Amino acid sequence: MNNDLVVVVGSMLSLDDKELFKNIQNSKIALVSVLEDLPLMESVEFFSRYEAGSEEGVVAILAKEFLKDADLPQEIRDYFNELDEGYISAETNIGEEEAEELHVMLQNASKPLIVFGKDMFLNSRVENITKFINLLKKYSNIEIKCLRKLKTDSLHVEEVEELESFDGTVVFEYSSDENGELLIGSAQFAVAAKVQNGQPITVKNQNREFRLDKKLKGTIALMPSMIDENSYRFEVAKITKREA
Repeated sequence: MNNDLVVVVGSMLSLDDKELFKNIQNSKIALVSVLEDLPLMESVEFFSRYEAGSEEGVVAILAKEFLKDADLPQEIRDYFNELDEGYISAETNIGEEEAEELHVMLQNASKPLIVFGKDMFLNSRVENITKFINLLKKYSNIEIKCLRKLKTDSLHVEEVEELESFDGTVVFEYSSDENGELLIGSAQFAVAAKVQNGQPITVKNQNREFRLDKKLKGTIALMPSMIDENSYRFEVAKITKREA
């Protein structure tokens, strides 16, 4: 690829598009995601972690920042001027400073690319998320790539809904034919779930073993499964300890 900057939003690219993952290795990479994509992190120069379930708020903040100098219709300009950025930033964990830093990186790149990943399109608010992406495609000069087909070509964005809370122990369930007997989490997750490395557990009615991975951070565990990824991959899940 000849993109000198690739911004990945809402994707574990090493899982979601292995070919694209390989092709961007020589580009400067910025990642905006719920989780670190561990195989990608050595190449990542900017990382911002947002809260699970808050993709609509994330794309709203990014669109407002990236389009602030664009020649927008007054209706869209008014929409962004009235956007409750303080609330959205607090709920998403993506602040104005991070959005501005990312915008500067895009402005300094000669051929930037933004990749919108699966987590954007598996969110229940996918239609409004798509409208923000359509605004970026129409009114910015940034190349946009989506890992799923857009559901609408509308530009008429709606109000950002109150963002769903993901309090408690959260798992990221994704399609994989490896490690299907494990739940893999960080030391922080182990403390939150009150489990130890090698502990037999039950999660989402499945018997698994908890595996501690010291490279992981945060309180979301990885749950590889043989699933069809047509629903949102992050979920609050009760972790129950079992007898060995």
